[in-house]
Amino acid sequence: MSKIDHNQRINDQLAEQITQLIEGVNSEDFTLPFASLAVRPHNVATGHRATGANALIAMLKGSAFYSTFKGWQKLGYQVKSKADFYIARPRRVKTGEEVNESTGDIESQYGVFGFTTDAVWDFNSVRNNVIEGFENPWTPPVIDQVDETERNDRADRYFANIGADVRYTGEGKALYNFKDDYILMPERSLFKATKTSTATECFYSTFAHEHIHRTGHSSRLNRLDSKNKRGYAFEELIAEIGAAMLCIDLGVSSEIRADHLQYLKGWLKALDDDKAFIKDAAIQAQKAVDYLDSLQSKTQQAAA
Repeated sequence: MSKIDHNQRINDQLAEQITQLIEGVNSEDFTLPFASLAVRPHNVATGHRATGANALIAMLKGSAFYSTFKGWQKLGYQVKSKADFYIARPRRVKTGEEVNESTGDIESQYGVFGFTTDAVWDFNSVRNNVIEGFENPWTPPVIDQVDETERNDRADRYFANIGADVRYTGEGKALYNFKDDYILMPERSLFKATKTSTATECFYSTFAHEHIHRTGHSSRLNRLDSKNKRGYAFEELIAEIGAAMLCIDLGVSSEIRADHLQYLKGWLKALDDDKAFIKDAAIQAQKAVDYLDSLQSKTQQAAA
């Protein structure tokens, strides 16, 4: 049996999904998978929320609820098909033993060396395969429906808690000014609806994109030091993926519009179609989202 290249497996999945989406946006019957996601994808057996490349893979697959073969068995379902996709998992290796000074017990010590991949199945692939006699198999949670006004208010509070210097213009351009550390946004009234998104959804998607850029400042995550074209293209991938993650977390429509997919395609061309950059960008995007989330808790603590 040939040795599995787990890194290549993750890269290939992302490349396949991005390519299919880019090629599919011109099809009349094409439906973006993001529209069906009401929560951030997570492993329902462990409760672990997907992050980084795993989140992007699940999002591209349109899978909010997934688990492994054993995970679904514990939840009352039998797996009868090939895996829907693979997620990365850190490879923990025993490095030695130490005595716990509090209990006197000998405890194993572990370190993380690379990662492996786990095959996972979306709930829709197992929902009709309930194990006979299993009591109370897992069912998807009821997602609270939030009207547009409340959803927008929640998103506005999230961005306000970040405390960015946001300036508005009637010129119809959006950007993050690294030198003077401010975000420039078109007036909300200038945003127009597209085939896949309302004007409001377009506004928040763009707003999230620029806030992800802002996390790269030297005073924050220090990510914007590359001045060449490849560095700029990589940063645009980070911002676009991070914006998609934020849109799901905030309950904003998370559809990637046709123009954004072409936008991603253009930056991948600038990166010589090296799909490995997608996985790396997803990791950096997760760090950016985590940073913005941390500002929410700090703001709440200060107000308490």
